[in-house]
Amino acid sequence: MISRVFFIFAGIISFCCIFFFGYQLIHNQDTITTESIFNKKDGNVLIINNLNETTLEAISFSYPINESKLIRKIISTSYYSERVLISSLRNRIVIELSTDWNPLLIQRYFNHKNISYKANAEIYHIENGFVAYFTNNLLIIGKEIISTNYWEKINWPPRDKMASCNILHFTSNPYSQDLYCKGSTTTIFQSNYQSLKKHDKVNDFELFASVLPKGISNYHFLSKNYALSTKNLKKQDLLYQWCDKGYVTFEIDGIKVLISDFKLTADPFELLNEETEEEELVSGSKSEYAGIKISSQFPQTATGSFFIKYLEDKVVISENAETVNQVLAYYETGRTLALSEKAKKSIYENLPSEVCERHIMEDKKFTKSITNNKLITVNKSQLLTNTKEIDTEKENTFTFAISENVTHIIHANTIQICFTDNKVFGIQNGKKLWDNSYQGIITGSPVCEDLLKNGDSQLFFTTSSKIYLIDLKGNNYKGFPILLQNKPSSEAVFFDGKKGKNLIYVSTNNIVTKYNGQGKRLRSTKLSITPNATVPFVFKNDKQNFSVISGKNGGQLLQLDNLSTQNSFPTLNENTVFCATETTPAFFYPEKGKLIRNDFNGKKSISGNYPTIQLLQTIKGSTRNFISFLSDNKFHIFNGAGKEIRTVTLPTSNISYYQVLTLEDGSSIVGFLDNIENTIYLYTTQGKKITSTEFEGQEIFCLSETPEGILITTKGKNLIIQYKLDNK
Repeated sequence: MISRVFFIFAGIISFCCIFFFGYQLIHNQDTITTESIFNKKDGNVLIINNLNETTLEAISFSYPINESKLIRKIISTSYYSERVLISSLRNRIVIELSTDWNPLLIQRYFNHKNISYKANAEIYHIENGFVAYFTNNLLIIGKEIISTNYWEKINWPPRDKMASCNILHFTSNPYSQDLYCKGSTTTIFQSNYQSLKKHDKVNDFELFASVLPKGISNYHFLSKNYALSTKNLKKQDLLYQWCDKGYVTFEIDGIKVLISDFKLTADPFELLNEETEEEELVSGSKSEYAGIKISSQFPQTATGSFFIKYLEDKVVISENAETVNQVLAYYETGRTLALSEKAKKSIYENLPSEVCERHIMEDKKFTKSITNNKLITVNKSQLLTNTKEIDTEKENTFTFAISENVTHIIHANTIQICFTDNKVFGIQNGKKLWDNSYQGIITGSPVCEDLLKNGDSQLFFTTSSKIYLIDLKGNNYKGFPILLQNKPSSEAVFFDGKKGKNLIYVSTNNIVTKYNGQGKRLRSTKLSITPNATVPFVFKNDKQNFSVISGKNGGQLLQLDNLSTQNSFPTLNENTVFCATETTPAFFYPEKGKLIRNDFNGKKSISGNYPTIQLLQTIKGSTRNFISFLSDNKFHIFNGAGKEIRTVTLPTSNISYYQVLTLEDGSSIVGFLDNIENTIYLYTTQGKKITSTEFEGQEIFCLSETPEGILITTKGKNLIIQYKLDNK
């Protein structure tokens, strides 16, 4: 009995299945749906819900190349309530309406889209070999009449039909991407994103902007966990082991740079030293590592080398040592994304602030973040930054990395001369032109003038063992350097002798020695005083040359042609400076807040009453010389007669160094260095501030005039910095 009932039930079920599937086969043409047209064989399907919001440029979707012209015509203008579906692998395009198609409606549609066609019964032959036919509310386009197979129908992943468009991915685990387009911004919500572990979103601006150089290209940030899930990092990578929240890569002049944060418990240098079995190294003392891969993508070759340095609580890494130093130079000079509003906007504006990934390229940018197992991607088509702004930045600020301390900077036309403890080199626009070694410790201050009166400038300086005369290509002049038998008390001095150029130097054993312009020793004389470090003051009286030699126990006036003593005088103030005037030369010195002027005839004058007198120095003008000094936050200028002609009020009293530059037009500018803030201010000698910009600099700087504008050359930490002020 039970078996009879079972067979009867099975027969009924079989009859129902045969009836159902037979009905489906018979009525297949009437039951065609988009779900039966597209399936796994299509790979991906693009569904455009709103043509007015969608452009192909804003969507990352590929389709058969022979459809390009036709698709662009279809999506160029919207029609009625159409929805467009496109296969990525097969020649299948479907136009879906909210109402049924008919021949008249199809004719109007093709005319509206400017698509040429020929009708043959219910088949439409359109351009480029495509055919179209309709059923109910679907217009189906392909290379041939598309047959649908009910057995291939699959369940589509859920999608938002109100989105600008959808991209369906028919993978083993189908998912949809809902795209919302607004202007140049496209936001993509990807459903069913299976997160293996929590993906923390990171504010990469707060993490890195303070150390990122202005004007970079190809910015790419990845959070640590997201980089692991996307296989950009592996757990065994050194970068993964020290990284805390994430890392960013970018390019400077086409050279790739990586900046990473690191955990307090995992110092990058300690990990690198362990990898090279150099545990005894002090952390950070080594900057170059070879044959180590910190990730599969960096450095590019397993046997290559890279350079790494600390910057704040980050590390900067590149395969180019100069590029690492350049990043540090941008940071030292304040040229960072955080301090540049335009540069900041070009990367972070109109995009989410907390992300798992951010990639900024020349023509577009996107971010990715994960929330509730949904991957959210925001694309924006936009140029990275204003090219003109980047070019201006590169043109107006130059940096040159060094490994030694810079002691002096002077200028010669468009070339700047820099001294370290054992080298002198010329630079121009941040590039080294030449270098030359020297021996000894520099005495006094180097000068660069046309000392030989041959139309070229010469570099002239004295060390503890030699006197150097070098041209602006770094070559020594004939007869130089002069080897000194005794240590000099001050720098040597050039002057015009009766038979051409001469120079003298004063030694610590009280000897004055004279040489000609080719470095040949001429004669010497013994002083009756012990000379101090004051540079000999040379002046001409009638046709004879004289020099004032200042000493610890008095001074002497020498006639330089025969080195004979003309006069002796009491000890001068150690801060005495000399000034040549139209009549009698004079010397100036401070005394109890007053400026004392004394000429060589014994005439004395007293000027002012100041709280302090500091950094007293002589200014060489275009036609005459001046005396200048600082008192609190004021800068004072006196003429050679001892009369004050100018006072400039400064924003600070912490000035440790200043320099006056006389321009070709006869006007002058003054640069002041604040030794507390490491800031350089520029003023005219009339007291007007030249620019609101305050330039970063340390210890020393040099002003020079170029055809393009004023150049400020200074130094930072392990670098030389040049700022150019355009002519206006």
